[in-house]
Amino acid sequence: MIDAHLHLQDLRFPEDLSGVMETLREAGISRIVVNGTCPEDWGRVAELADTFSEIIPSFGLHPWKVNGVPREWKDELEDLLLRYPGAGVGEVGLDRWIKGHDLESQSRCFQTQLEMAGRLDRPLSIHCLQAWGHLRECLEQAGSIPPFLLHSFGGPAEMIDDFVERGAFFSLSGYFFRAEKAEKLRVFEKIPEDRILLETDAPDMMPPAELVLRAMPDQEENGPLNHPVNLASIYQAFADWRGLDLETVIRLMRVNFDSWFRTGNRSEVRADSA
Repeated sequence: MIDAHLHLQDLRFPEDLSGVMETLREAGISRIVVNGTCPEDWGRVAELADTFSEIIPSFGLHPWKVNGVPREWKDELEDLLLRYPGAGVGEVGLDRWIKGHDLESQSRCFQTQLEMAGRLDRPLSIHCLQAWGHLRECLEQAGSIPPFLLHSFGGPAEMIDDFVERGAFFSLSGYFFRAEKAEKLRVFEKIPEDRILLETDAPDMMPPAELVLRAMPDQEENGPLNHPVNLASIYQAFADWRGLDLETVIRLMRVNFDSWFRTGNRSEVRADSA
């Protein structure tokens, strides 16, 4: 099984992740895409990728982090992408939901990263909340870009075809199997089967209680945190929802992931020892 999007570098995880990774191996989870969000956590993502072979790194400036970044962030990002030829660009995007959002700054940073992904030929992981029209405009301005994932897709059904034509994949998180998110889940009925991926977005986006195989305590006492092993129950929930057997879903997600990340065309993910 493959987790298309999570944040294992998040400091809410235990400092020593060996136990977490062993739990994933035992559950049959073989690849996970760990998404950086800002210069402060890119180094942690790189360190984890060097330590655990299951981790595929992705480096990006999240729209929540665009203000206050050092001037040299673009150079640092490109240096990391060159050091890790198998890495993606993400998590990047646009967000009008967050309080005090600065859409102009978000757009500048997003367009910079779209250009970088296109020039270096790297897949993207895109975050979007309440900015779908603006996202489409940015993609139009960028022209030809590598395949991109609309992570934890919550956009309008009427835009799916347009995004598919532009090379989009769409990931479904366990959170959307909550009863109150049934409308979001129904949107995935309109997405081509060969463009769907599954994710946890751990340590966030906790699935409903019946899909929680394991939770982690939150040191800030904001409630339990999503453990990435819950991907196994998300795979089963998706299989049940689509009327497929689990092995078929595992094969489908592997093919879809390889189409998005184009893993057959990628060099080793690990950094050059030089």
